Parts: sequence; C-alpha cells; structure tokens
Amino acid sequence: MDFFNRIAENTQYLNKSDNEILSYCIQNNEKVSDMKVQEVAQVLYTSPASVIRFCKKLGFSGFSEFKAALKLEAHRESKKQVSEVNSIDFLKDINKTTQLIPEETIEEVLNLIHTKKRIELFAAGSSRTAANEFAKRLQLIKRPAYCYDDSTLMNISARQLGEEDLVIALSISGETSLVVAAANMAKSRGATLVSITNLGSNTLSDVADINLYVKSTRFTKEEIEVRSRVQLLILCEYIFFRYLEWT
Repeated sequence: MDFFNRIAENTQYLNKSDNEILSYCIQNNEKVSDMKVQEVAQVLYTSPASVIRFCKKLGFSGFSEFKAALKLEAHRESKKQVSEVNSIDFLKDINKTTQLIPEETIEEVLNLIHTKKRIELFAAGSSRTAANEFAKRLQLIKRPAYCYDDSTLMNISARQLGEEDLVIALSISGETSLVVAAANMAKSRGATLVSITNLGSNTLSDVADINLYVKSTRFTKEEIEVRSRVQLLILCEYIFFRYLEWT
C-alpha cells in the first residue's frame, strides 16, 4: 500500500506526540531511513516504545517496516526531482493530498455540517479563497455557513459560538496567529473545531477535535517562499460534493 494511503487510513488514531513523530519523519525522510529507533526517539525526546507504537498505529509491524516504506517514498521523490530540476511541479502535492483523504473522518465532518446549527470558516491570507468558496457552496444548499477572514470579525464570531456550532479552520502552516486565536476562542466556548492544515504537527491541528490534512511543499524562488493553496480548495470541494451525495 502507498505510504500516504496508509497514513490516510490510520491518521485518526494518532495523538499529538504521534503527529510530531510523523512530521519529523516526513520532513527528514532520507535521514530517518538510516536512523535507528533509539536515535529517532532521542531527537524527539520520547521513548523507542512510543515510536514503535506510532508505527503500529499506521499499520506497520514496527519501525523497520515503517523505515522501508519511508525510504521507498523518498526514492520515488528523488527520481521525480532528477527530471524536474528546473520546474515547480506541485501536481505531486495534489496527488498526495487526494491520497490523504480519510473517508471515515470525512463522514464525521459531513455529519457535523448536516447537524450543526451554524458553520463558521476561519482563514487568513491566501487560504481565504478556499474558505470563502466553501462557505458560498454550503450557502447554495441552504446550510448556514459564514466565512470571516477579518481578525476582528473572527474573534467576535468565535465569542458567540456554542456547542451547537461548527468551526472549520484553514491554515497551511497551522500556525496563523489570527486563525489559531479565533479557533481557540471558539473551542473554549464549546464549538466543535475541524482543522485543515499541512500534514504534520502544528498548533491548530493540536487543538482541533478533528484533523484533515493536505500536502503542500514550500517552494523558494529568488528567496521568496511560495506554497500552493489549491490543495485546500480541492479538499473543500471534495467535502462539498461528498455532502451532496451523502444527503
């Protein structure tokens, strides 16, 4: 089974510590493929037993099998990079994002969209486009969805939410301060929080009730860092069309 498909099938079983291990391993895949379990545990200030449990949660027999799958994934990426030295091909990120869609978690989100009294979408910067479009889609089918990309409005809205409401917070980094602050406020008021972030451990996914992930690589061109938000839009579109089928 493909490495990212395996993650998608089992990501709902991962806790905060597991997500930190996953994030480190993906960001350092070539290095980790040659490390011992004790070395990974030492770097992450955890125990070898915790790393092994993490591997088993993803469906691997242990750290050795996890490393083998990770090494194969790294090899696939290196082969692609040889022929793409001068191109920025984000299509592979889109493909991995589709592989990361966990149907069981999507079902939970669909049920929340259907049953919650109010749906708020929090986003800032370039992620606003996906959040705004998702809100408009839901409004078309008479769901009470609203998108706030202004920090003042987000915080005002967050303070008024309760247990009958749903917040979907979008942030590639998972560290966008405006979104994290509003999400924390909504969560403290009892609202259910769904995060959509880049794969790995981050502040937003750590506080959310349900996590959905995309794969978005950071590209650098003349010292300018660029990350695509197309993956956010694709995931939101998928949720919307799945909802149409679901209802």
